[in-house]
Amino acid sequence: MRFIGGWAPCPAVPADPRHYTHLLAVDVVGFGAPHRDEAIQEELRGATYALLRRAFEMTWLPWDACHVEDRGDGALVVLPPGMPGHLLLDPLAHHLGAMLRHSNRCRSEASRLRLRVAVSAGLVRRDAHGVAGHAVVHLFRLLEAPAFKEAIELSGSDVGLIVGDRMFEDVTGGGGCVERERYRPVHVACKETKATAWLWTSGPGSG
Repeated sequence: MRFIGGWAPCPAVPADPRHYTHLLAVDVVGFGAPHRDEAIQEELRGATYALLRRAFEMTWLPWDACHVEDRGDGALVVLPPGMPGHLLLDPLAHHLGAMLRHSNRCRSEASRLRLRVAVSAGLVRRDAHGVAGHAVVHLFRLLEAPAFKEAIELSGSDVGLIVGDRMFEDVTGGGGCVERERYRPVHVACKETKATAWLWTSGPGSG
């Protein structure tokens, strides 16, 4: 190794394998309820993915370019870096709500599809097993928060959406197209996570 002026050249800094992006988790409300047999669960899974794909297309989000992990009664969706995060709020939630309101008119109570959706942003690391990082952990703490589950049950909504405080302030701070007044703050306490988040519901479903 040659020395220049008494100093050795610095080694190259390895590229950070993480990337900052927006991510979404979805869960079917009451998926494992006793009145739902495996045939109903299979139909609800198929309907959930079909609705997500269609809602992404309507919102101009590239479903086929997203990283998608199945979670049995739901899914994790990681957007490509650089996609505008505000699209995961009002536009996507409104599209999901409208489609569910329409499709649930033809469903029995046992097969009525209702969704809890969590949205967040942060650094995500991809490895051989999928994706990981504090952002992913925080996302599922939002999704599983008792206050969120209680809110969607009390509202009777077809869709409930919860978004982390930091992302909510980022996408609504400059005005934009998100209807801030449609969201209300909710306290999240789930395992080691204690945080403020923002809740949106689609209103009572038509059943």
